[in-house]
Amino acid sequence: MSEQQLENKSFEINCIDSGYDGFFKIDLIDFKHTLYQGGWTSNIRRELFGRGQAVLVLLYDLQKQVVILVEQCRAGALGHAHASGQTEQAWLLEPVAGMIDPGETAEQAAYREAQEEAGVQLDNLEYVCQFYPSPGGSDEILYLYAAEVDSGQLPEYAGLVDDHEDIKIVRLPFTEAKEKLLKGQFNVASTIIALQWLLLQKQGELSSNQ
Repeated sequence: MSEQQLENKSFEINCIDSGYDGFFKIDLIDFKHTLYQGGWTSNIRRELFGRGQAVLVLLYDLQKQVVILVEQCRAGALGHAHASGQTEQAWLLEPVAGMIDPGETAEQAAYREAQEEAGVQLDNLEYVCQFYPSPGGSDEILYLYAAEVDSGQLPEYAGLVDDHEDIKIVRLPFTEAKEKLLKGQFNVASTIIALQWLLLQKQGELSSNQ
C-alpha cells in the first residue's frame, strides 16, 4: 500500500495488477481518494493504459513563415476512418513525436525523433510544457518542445522503415495554420496545443519576421 498526501488531498493505492504487457501494457489499479466534502471514496478499480513517456517537437521556420508537421497513417484513427468511409482520415497531421527510450532523457529523445521523423539535426530546443493527454485512463505524459529550422533543408519524406514509419513532411504557412486552427480543422490534441503555443505565445516573434 502506498499513500501520497498534498495539503488536504490524499489517495491510497491498494494494489496494481498486470493485465497485459506487450508493445503497450494495461494495469488494473485499485485505489481510493479523499472527498472534497470529507471522508473517502469506496474502492475504485480502473484499467490503466501504460503507454510510457513521449516527446513532441514542433518545427517552424520564421524566415519562410511556415510550421512543419508530419503526416502519417495512425492506428487510432483507422476505425473512425473505416466507419465514415473516408479512408484519408486515417492520415493525421502532427508535430514530430515519439517514445522516450529507457535510459534516455526527454530532450535526447526530442533530438533523436526530429532526425528520424523529419530528417533534421537540431541545433537547439525550446521547452514548452508537459501534459497528460488522457489522464482518465492513461499514465502517459507528453513533453512538448519547439525548434526553429530551415524548412528548405528538410526532405519531402522521412521515417524509419524498421518501425513501419511512412512520413510525409508538410509545410503550412503560419496564416493557413492559424485559419485551420480557428476553424477547428485539426483533430489531434498535440497539434492543437503546439500550434496554440506557436501562434499565441510566440506571436511577437512571428510578427517581427513578417
